[in-house]
Amino acid sequence: MRRYLTAVALGAAFFTSACTTPEGNRLSSEQQLQLTCDGISSTIKVLAEYRATGDLSTRSIKLVDELRPSTAALCEGSVTDFQSALAILSNTAFTLLTIRKGAET
Repeated sequence: MRRYLTAVALGAAFFTSACTTPEGNRLSSEQQLQLTCDGISSTIKVLAEYRATGDLSTRSIKLVDELRPSTAALCEGSVTDFQSALAILSNTAFTLLTIRKGAET
């Protein structure tokens, strides 16, 4: 299960800039935002498992806790500037994936 969530998170986090559908159509900024939010959500679920098992450092826990409110605001709120939101969420996804990678080593 962890590998599946990790694969989803990785795919979503780095799939935002030139996303296309299987038919070759470019995804809209709104669709890219949703895909990134889904990846972040999956990564946070994996990190919650690591936290429950004591595999996250205090610093990592604090960083995740700091990132969650702004992420929720962008993923659950109404966004008007999708490009700015995508930039912020891409950085968040990268940070969260880095924390996850650190917990796995």
